[in-house]
Parts: sequence; C-alpha cells; structure tokens
Amino acid sequence: MDFSYYIARRYLRTKKAKNVVNIISGVALVGVTVGTIALVVVLSIFNGFDVLIKSFYSFFDPQIKITVAEGKQFNPNTAVFEKIKNDESVVHFCEVAEEIAHLRFEGRQFIARIKGVEEEYLELSNLEEVLYDGELVLNDGNFDYAIIGRGVAYNLGASANFINPIHISVPKKGTGMSTFTSPFKQEHVFLSGIYAVGQQEVDNQFAIIPIKMARDLLDMDSTVTSIELGLVTGVNERKFQKKLQKLLGDEYVVQNRYQQHEQYYRVAESERFFIYLILSFIVIIASFNLASSIAMLLLDKKKDIHILLSLGLTRKKIGKIFFFEGMLVSVVGATIGLVLGILICLGQIYFGWLKFPMSFAVENYPVEIRFWSLVLISITVLIIGGVASWLPVKFLPESFFEYDNE
Repeated sequence: MDFSYYIARRYLRTKKAKNVVNIISGVALVGVTVGTIALVVVLSIFNGFDVLIKSFYSFFDPQIKITVAEGKQFNPNTAVFEKIKNDESVVHFCEVAEEIAHLRFEGRQFIARIKGVEEEYLELSNLEEVLYDGELVLNDGNFDYAIIGRGVAYNLGASANFINPIHISVPKKGTGMSTFTSPFKQEHVFLSGIYAVGQQEVDNQFAIIPIKMARDLLDMDSTVTSIELGLVTGVNERKFQKKLQKLLGDEYVVQNRYQQHEQYYRVAESERFFIYLILSFIVIIASFNLASSIAMLLLDKKKDIHILLSLGLTRKKIGKIFFFEGMLVSVVGATIGLVLGILICLGQIYFGWLKFPMSFAVENYPVEIRFWSLVLISITVLIIGGVASWLPVKFLPESFFEYDNE
C-alpha cells in the first residue's frame, strides 16, 4: 500500500484538532453527495422522458421511411422497390400518400394532413395501443372510414359515435380560380376511430384515410409520397437503413425514427447536455468547500508534516497525502450520492412519488436509470474532486515547509 494513501486514509478517519476543519470537511462531503444525487435523479428523469417521447412516436412512425430527395411523389412500382418488398428483413411494406387538406364536420372546420394508407398500415403501426375512441377500420366493404387524432377530433367536435361524415377538400391541380367550377376536389368519409398518441405534433395533425381515396383527391395514379417499412424483430435497423440507402442511391432519402424527428431529438439532447453542465457547476461550487477543507487540514497537520519531512518523506509524497485525502472525500461522497440517487429513482419507478400536476399521457414522472449516465456522473464528480484536491497542494508556498518553533 502506498504510504501517502495510508496516511491520507488515517487522516480521513481521525478527528481533526480544530473543530472547524471537521465542519468544513463534513460540508464538503455533503456537497459532493447532494450534487451527485442531483445529477443522478435529474439525468434519469431526462432519460425517462426520452424513452417516453420515443414510445409516443413509435405508435405512429414506421421503423424506416423512404421519401424522394427532390419533389414530393415517386413511383414505387419498380424492380428496386419490389426487391425491398420481398426482402426477408421486411415484414410490412406500406405505400403512403400524404398532403395538407381542409376538413369540415357539421359546420366546424380544421386544416390537417390526410395520410392515405393501405390496410397493412394498421398492422405496421401500433395505434391499437393508443386508441381513444371507436375502432381501427379504414374500409368495411361498403364505406370508407377515417381514423383521426384526438386534437383533430377536438377541433372538429367529432366523435366516433356520430353518423355524419367528415368532408375533405383539397385544391385541384392545374386549375386557377373559376366562377363556374369549384377549385377543390371533395370527398366524404365516416369516422371510425380516434387515437391519442400524447404528442400534439401527431394528435393535432393527422387524419388517416384509405390510400385510394387519397389518390383520388390528390390526382395521383399509382405514385406515393413515401414508403413506410416495418422490420422483422431483431433486425439491425442501422445496418438495414445503410443497405437501403446504398440500394436506392441519392435520389431517395431513407430515415429511421430518430431522423424523422431529428430536430426534436437534437433539442432534447441539447437540453440534457446543458442540464448536465448546470448540475456539474453545483458540484464545482460544492468542491470549493473540499479545497477549503484540504487547506485547513494542511494548517492543522503542519507539525505532522515537519515530522514526516524529518523522517525523509519528500514534499511530493506529502502533497500526495492531502491529494488522496480530498480524493477519498470525493469517492465517498460520489458513492453515497450514487446509491441514494439510484434508490430515489427506483422509488419513483415503483411507487410513483412525483406525479404530474395535470392530465398527461402518463401519471408519474418517467425515470430510467442508465449505466453510462452513472459512469459519466462518477467520472465528472471524481475529476472535479481531483482538481479541487490538487489546487491547495499545488499552490502551497515553499515557506510552509520551513520548520518553526511554534
């Protein structure tokens, strides 16, 4: 065992001669512990929200989405798309026709996005898990039906129990304003179901209708605005995405779920990073007490230092004693903070202590404990503690080691 570490451990256990040193050391330990707890709890809550939001989008967004790089529409009836459709990794291949439209229901109006899909889309998506009202039906053999978001239903005042249809209007292509004919193409569709994903971006925008109706409204023959894919369980999405991009070339854009909402996820990552920085500053402020306790301990143990010098110990090794002392405080504080932080997070997961004050998609604040977050927190606290322990020793004046008769 290193002699400097041995002395530092003894100093940590024994009471100091001056009570103020004990107080400052205790405050430093508490500060490191509280800062670590804050990092664990807050970052775990952000991780929980990250998982929650991704789960919201997973109900509606496909695993892989293919769009054209230039323009809006493309023809999926080609050999390359037939090859993708028959790929053993693809379990769902869904053609989509999407556009902005005007919706009208019993005198109320709303602008939304119509999303024309095949019946297979109901298997591709997980909307049955977030069905708010009615049922998921696009066509029963006699009539076409629409499935709309809860926000769209609210703005239209519609319910799945109503028998009146929703009227959909889109501008006709290639026609100007005319006093003799309507510039809009119109269709009506009955409402079968209402979903509530929990994200306004989805719930307030989309009306899902049969793709044949969407193509009729948009004057599309067999073209689509996107292809949405569902993959076999266990398939590596990133590798398959790269494979598709290479196969399709630069004319098409292949996106995973993250890239379909890349702007949101970048903002979320930025928020988490800045919260991490702010909480790290709290640990830095707490470490000022650690630096103060090391400086006070140096004064308290000045006679011991002279004895150790007379026994042949170098100034470097004496400096290591007090550096190790500070590091031990940081390690103990970080360990206690990690344990308490994890216990608080587990309590929130299993008992739901902290609840949302208003109606939300979930009742309790989501929490997820991630191993790499704990590793990052540990490294952060130890680096800050190491710097705080090194500074008092580094800038200790040479006169401090000169022997006096006091």
